[in-house]
Amino acid sequence: MVMDAPTIQTFKPQWFHPLLDPSRGGTGIDRPSLESFAYDYYVRFMPFFRNQPEGSLLPGVQIEFNSRMKQKLGLARLFERRISLNQKYFAKDPRLLPYTLFHELTHIWLYDCLLDPGHTRRFYAKMNEFRTTGLPVDQDVHIHRRLAPEAKYIYSCPNCQNRWYVREKLRHAIYCGHCFEKTGEEFFARPLDRGHLQFNHGQSRVLAP
Repeated sequence: MVMDAPTIQTFKPQWFHPLLDPSRGGTGIDRPSLESFAYDYYVRFMPFFRNQPEGSLLPGVQIEFNSRMKQKLGLARLFERRISLNQKYFAKDPRLLPYTLFHELTHIWLYDCLLDPGHTRRFYAKMNEFRTTGLPVDQDVHIHRRLAPEAKYIYSCPNCQNRWYVREKLRHAIYCGHCFEKTGEEFFARPLDRGHLQFNHGQSRVLAP
């Protein structure tokens, strides 16, 4: 991707960052600088994910850079509320980092809102809001072309509240891997009735049965 002067001029002032300036040269960026860069945009993106009609992103998302990632630019671990970013890629070229971060935040935001966090129409509708920033989007690198149907059923772990979103009712019992690793106990998933959901000031939560 080539970012020339006209592209830079599409940035709104509040979205620009010095690391996006092509005149800075092609020197590598160290991890602390990348972390500062990522958390800077994390804060700037919050108006897109707080107090929305669907709900709000809960606080406490962690961002880390992984030097072993090769095939992906980013990965959202929903239940752990953690985003992993490709350190080697972004150390060489950070221009797609804001877009990648927004992409992974959208997954976690949907999960927090008790909505299917996959690549559904709802997901792409939120991603379209990113374009209002004027920040770079590379059609060849990080655009998913598949559209997933939205899950109809939600199952939840009765112990830790981890959730699974599926298009069909489960035919076989499944247990929570997170809880099994920590406790050695099998907590089996239970259907989550949308009637038990309460929305208050844009914040969704599960009501105890």
